[in-house]
Amino acid sequence: MPIGKKFVLACVMSLCGVFLIAHHAHAMSFEQMKLLAGTPLLDLRVDAVLRDCGLPSVISDAAEGSPQRQAVRWGDIEMKLSPMKWEMVYSRQREAAHPGNGWVNPDSASVTCLSDLSGLILQAKGDAGFLTVRKREDNKGYLTSYQVPEDLYVAHQVIGVTGNWKQAMPVSRMQEQYGKPDEILDGEGGVKHYRYWVVVKQKEMPIALYAVDFEVKAAQKACTQYAVHTNGFEFVQEKLDELQRQWERDFVLD
Repeated sequence: MPIGKKFVLACVMSLCGVFLIAHHAHAMSFEQMKLLAGTPLLDLRVDAVLRDCGLPSVISDAAEGSPQRQAVRWGDIEMKLSPMKWEMVYSRQREAAHPGNGWVNPDSASVTCLSDLSGLILQAKGDAGFLTVRKREDNKGYLTSYQVPEDLYVAHQVIGVTGNWKQAMPVSRMQEQYGKPDEILDGEGGVKHYRYWVVVKQKEMPIALYAVDFEVKAAQKACTQYAVHTNGFEFVQEKLDELQRQWERDFVLD
């Protein structure tokens, strides 16, 4: 059975040993994006984040009811968390949160991964499994399996980061550093979101996409907060699908 193009797109990174090459047609490069504090944590599992960064101030759980939560341990710490989406808040100040909505650190949070930030929020999706692809013994195609780990920390994967700088960055310096944004989106209260799309390609094939948003307050003409989203977010995945369809039209022969 022939391998479909969508299958190739899905497994090329895991099977082909792809070396990620940033696409520079857009203003911000992949290398520039990775210099933003917190971005090295993207795609990591939460257990790796906790090992590298220590405990956060708060883990906010998207589960509405306590029956969805289960007791899990990290070292000597017990938390009651669900398989649903989490937000992990690292802050230099004590955060106020309702204990029924996740876990609150009774002590000061670790600041190991804050760098030059006053605060960092990590969005982690739940039920994040591992895709395994292996060749059939009869050499007629491939077999795939997807397994979600039982360990909740391993089954949660970071898909977004939001960073708050200690000092604001003027819009003029931001555009001097990253170029003009690909989009400018209107937010609430006169806030503008300067969006940069960062495309990663293998030759000409898009294999990863990031949306980098800088929050700019019109009155100040400066940015104090940025957010980076992977294709774990639906709007980023939709954009990546669009780019991949365009690649198929341009480069793949039927």
